[in-house]
Amino acid sequence: MKRLKLFAGIDLTPNVRAACSDVTERLRRSGFDARFEPPEKLHVTLAFLGWVEPEAVEPIRNALANAVRGAKPFNLTLDKIGAFPHERKPRVVWIGASEQGQSFQELSRSVRAVYEALGFTFDKDAVAHVTIARVKGGLAHLPMLDVKPMSLLVQELTLFESIPAGRTTRYEVRALIALSAV
Repeated sequence: MKRLKLFAGIDLTPNVRAACSDVTERLRRSGFDARFEPPEKLHVTLAFLGWVEPEAVEPIRNALANAVRGAKPFNLTLDKIGAFPHERKPRVVWIGASEQGQSFQELSRSVRAVYEALGFTFDKDAVAHVTIARVKGGLAHLPMLDVKPMSLLVQELTLFESIPAGRTTRYEVRALIALSAV
């Protein structure tokens, strides 16, 4: 069997997905030279796991379920546009949260801790953001667009599989794990 490319994240609600798509479209209309992510691929990544063997999927899913035990649903406010490594030299453009929030930070640390116990490594903490574009090449000036605050109700985590699709990828849901105070 073939290996799978997996990551754990937060899927967007339809309203937040539409609002992020509107910001993406304004960025596109500004003439910004980038490859823009289609609306169906928008999400918040908590832990990128990379390529895994098929037999690892169930332990990875179970670890995600363990990570959310006792985590209550919470709101994450996406309210700014930014870029990695930074706005002056953008490579990846995102819509993110000015305040990461304690609930997001605790959940992302919990998710990464269970995956580290399985042997995965992470070089930095998760940052609450939705990637909307990747700069094609050269230097680009990131226009500072106003972002109307979007409240994302986080009620579940998603284990996604990234599947090659021509010159891009598509994402399939491998598991949904509900947050609950139990």
